[in-house]
Amino acid sequence: MKLFFKISAEKKYWLELLLLMTNKEIKARYKNAYLGFVWILMNPLLQMFFIGLVFQFFIPVNIDNYFLFLFTGLLPWNFFSISLEKTTSSIVYERSIIKKSSFPKEIIPFSIILSDLFHFLVSLLLLMSILIGDKVFFEDFNFIQLILYIINFIKIIPFIIWLVFLLGGLSLLFSSLNTKYRDINFIVKAFLPLWFYATPIIYTLDLLPSYLHLIFYINPIVAIIEGFQSTLLGLEPTNFLFIAISLIITFIFFILGINVFFRESKFFDDWV
Repeated sequence: MKLFFKISAEKKYWLELLLLMTNKEIKARYKNAYLGFVWILMNPLLQMFFIGLVFQFFIPVNIDNYFLFLFTGLLPWNFFSISLEKTTSSIVYERSIIKKSSFPKEIIPFSIILSDLFHFLVSLLLLMSILIGDKVFFEDFNFIQLILYIINFIKIIPFIIWLVFLLGGLSLLFSSLNTKYRDINFIVKAFLPLWFYATPIIYTLDLLPSYLHLIFYINPIVAIIEGFQSTLLGLEPTNFLFIAISLIITFIFFILGINVFFRESKFFDDWV
């Protein structure tokens, strides 16, 4: 019984440390910024406007409500890419804490993920306001439809959890490998822009030849982003086989990330 309470107290301490580091990360992100947390809303809106302007008017794409389609895909992608880039170098960046203290090292990348998850959820509230506003001002909209929209946002919770698991697995994998091979950080930074264009965010898979669709099946974030877009915008649901393959790949990355991280974490003191 004493051991149980001792373990519980220790876990409570690590949880408090995780929340403390998450709060620190949130505050540090907008330190000395005059607009502060307003940038949570401004960043995705500006990105949607400029990308949408180029592809809607200069490189025409045949997608209804293109700006909403783009915004719905950009939000989960931004959460994923920004977090992955920061977590990859997080263990090396926090080398001073690692050398001075003894604590579960996975707290470092997870605090970044939780911090960015907070910003992502706030951005989703903005998206919800935009989608409802679009219906209110441009279509007949009633209370029943409002409830249905809220239900649609509840339906994306599994995709949010799925995205966090994918991000968590890759973050553990890359952050641990980066302590020994510093090239990993540069590879991730170089690869993320390519990954963006290899993900149907500014276009749909329908615009590509069918024989290329198989290639996208091995990109696990494609099914997640399509899940957001189909659920919130009422588009055709993602192919079940596509979802199954992506879930398997996500599971592999998550297990691989955990195993590699805990194997390599024993040597962090020597490598960082």
